[in-house]
Amino acid sequence: MIRAMIGTVAVLAGFAVVERSVDASTGQAGSCTPTDAYALLPQGEIAPVAADPKLDAAVVGALRGRVVVTMSGSQGGWARISLPESPQFHGWVPADLLRVEARANGPLSLYDRPGPLGHKLATLDGEAGSFRVLGCRGSWLHVVNARTGAVWIDKTRY
Repeated sequence: MIRAMIGTVAVLAGFAVVERSVDASTGQAGSCTPTDAYALLPQGEIAPVAADPKLDAAVVGALRGRVVVTMSGSQGGWARISLPESPQFHGWVPADLLRVEARANGPLSLYDRPGPLGHKLATLDGEAGSFRVLGCRGSWLHVVNARTGAVWIDKTRY
């Protein structure tokens, strides 16, 4: 009986580690390989860039119009970005403000989670996909669009 309970606890602890490891919003700054993304704001609208990934953080900059940025991490629904013209500058914006265009030279597979535990959900064959960013982990992006819903894509394959 005790052996069965210990085994059950070990299995549940293993699931907790796996589940935590695939949550894009728990990633720390620098938790993904740099990715070019863009913010597309309506004319006249400004998006503040925060010093930290929280609503009450100091504002250190602003994005206007269509701006290309480099995303290097995500945490709690925020994306850590830098601007191409000033890569030493880093700030945080809501991750879903950013978009990526995925154009595969071949089929682009969409997964339910990143890494070897992910299951392929669909494949975009030779199509371009425009996705809103939710977060990132390593070489994987957690993205969403109306056609596919929330999925993971491997950045090294597009």
